[in-house]
Amino acid sequence: MKKAFRLLFKNPLIIMYPIILDALSFMIGLTIVGFIGVPSLSVRLILEMGIPSVSYVSNIPQLINQMQFMGDSVSVRAWIPVIFMLILMAFAQGAYIASLRNVVEGSPNSIGQFMKDGKTYVVRFIFLFMIITAAKTAITTLLAALLSVIGLFLSLVIFVILRIIFIYVEYCIVVDQLNVDAAFRQSRRYFKASSLNTSGLIIVMMISSGVISLLLHYLWSPAAVVMAIPICAVVMGAIQIAFMQQLLSNKASA
Repeated sequence: MKKAFRLLFKNPLIIMYPIILDALSFMIGLTIVGFIGVPSLSVRLILEMGIPSVSYVSNIPQLINQMQFMGDSVSVRAWIPVIFMLILMAFAQGAYIASLRNVVEGSPNSIGQFMKDGKTYVVRFIFLFMIITAAKTAITTLLAALLSVIGLFLSLVIFVILRIIFIYVEYCIVVDQLNVDAAFRQSRRYFKASSLNTSGLIIVMMISSGVISLLLHYLWSPAAVVMAIPICAVVMGAIQIAFMQQLLSNKASA
């Protein structure tokens, strides 16, 4: 992880991209619904790959870059900036992962290259987002209808297991330039090739996200969100670099 942090700080653009997107999401969220929620003892463990965001570790829908924001308290008209931000996140996802690859390989990064990579992969990441959202909704609804609370818990377990098995799917879309279906198959192969090392990184990610999430909810306030944005960008950014190092190592030895 030390090497990952060194690489991260040598490439400040990797830190700035998620900070800018989260700051924009937070400001628009404040404009639409104000600041919502109160301090609480709550935690959210994540296995989100690619560009980091405070919204991933928060159980309170304050940032607009998540579907959770589009609840009953938000007008249909306000969905427009939410959808726009979701598309922007899909655009940034491919560009950010390509930037991670460049960091690990020692290739130069630039804003121009970021924009080019975003255009290349945005459609594939929108498609991936739609598939995952539809699958989660369908399976959760079915299991909840059949098994009530047990079904909700079972669906959570299923998605965690699938997320672990296909942990590299987003990376495969970019690094191996694959379509979504082929990326799932390749991701599973990469995980099998390095299950021990990858599992270690997964544990690091879950512990780190859990600590950040717990502190964020306990100190919940506009200042806490503002402080959490760069912390997430740095901590999760380094973890994403470590995952990219592992994937490229798997790729080289394949």
